[in-house]
Amino acid sequence: MVALAVDDVRPNETVYHVKRGTEGTALAIRDFCLWYGAAKALHEVSLTVERGLVTALIGPSGCGKSTLLRSLNRMNDLIDGLRTSGTVEFDGRDIYDPRVDVIALRKRMGMVFQKPNPFPMSIFENVVYPLRVDGVRDRRILEETVERGLKSAALWDEVKDRLHESALGMSGGQQQRLCIARAIAGDPEVLLMDEPCSALDPIATAKIEELIDDLSGRYTIIIVTHNMQQAARVSDNTAFMYLGRLIEYGETEAIFTNPKLDQTRDYVTGRFG
Repeated sequence: MVALAVDDVRPNETVYHVKRGTEGTALAIRDFCLWYGAAKALHEVSLTVERGLVTALIGPSGCGKSTLLRSLNRMNDLIDGLRTSGTVEFDGRDIYDPRVDVIALRKRMGMVFQKPNPFPMSIFENVVYPLRVDGVRDRRILEETVERGLKSAALWDEVKDRLHESALGMSGGQQQRLCIARAIAGDPEVLLMDEPCSALDPIATAKIEELIDDLSGRYTIIIVTHNMQQAARVSDNTAFMYLGRLIEYGETEAIFTNPKLDQTRDYVTGRFG
C-alpha cells in the first residue's frame, strides 16, 4: 500500500469540479485554517457547499474532515488553545464574526454524531427536546413535531405505539434515526453527520442511507465517512482531504470513476489510507 508524503500535498492546488445545485450556495469556506495550540490541523481549505445537495468528506483518519465538519457549527470552540483564520460564510455572513450568536447558529445546523446519543428520557421527549429548550409548551405543536420528525426519520411506524418508553431501549439503528429526528425537529437548514453509520450493522446502515436520500433536497447535508461505497451511494459532491488539506472536490461520480488527481485515484482505489 502506497502512502503520500507531506511534500506530495501542496497548498493552493485543490482541483474543483463540483455539481451545482439549483438553490445556490449554502456555505462558502474560504482559506480556512485551524490550529490546536501550535499544531495546524487545517490548511487553507476553500470550498462551497451547494444548498440542498449531499456533500461527503472523505480521507484517511486524521486528515481533518471531522475537524472541518465541527468547525461549521463551531463545535470546536470548546477546545482550549484553538484558533482559526479565513472565513466560513453562511447566508453571506462569516460564522466566526464575534457578533454571531453561536447558539442560534447551532439551531440552524443540526448535528448527528458517530455513535447514537439519545438522552435518557422517552422517545417523545428526545424528539421535542430542541423545542423544550426554546420554551415551547403547546401540546399540539409538540405532538405534531414528534410525528413529523419521526416520519421524516422513517421511524414513526416502528415506535408510534411506545412514544413514552425510554429511548435507551431502542436498537442502535433506531437510536441513530431518533437522533436524526431530534436534529431536524428544530427545523435546521443544514444537517452535519459525523460518520453516522460507523457503529451500525449493515441493515441499520442501509436504513440510514435511505433516510439521507429522502432528506436530501429538503436539507443541505454534509457527511463525514470512511466508507467509500457509502460516499458513492449517498452524496452528490465529494471532497477528498489529506494531511489537513482539501486535495480534490468534485461531483461524486467523477471522484470515484474519473478523478483529476493521482492522489485522489490512489485513495479511492485503496492504494493508501
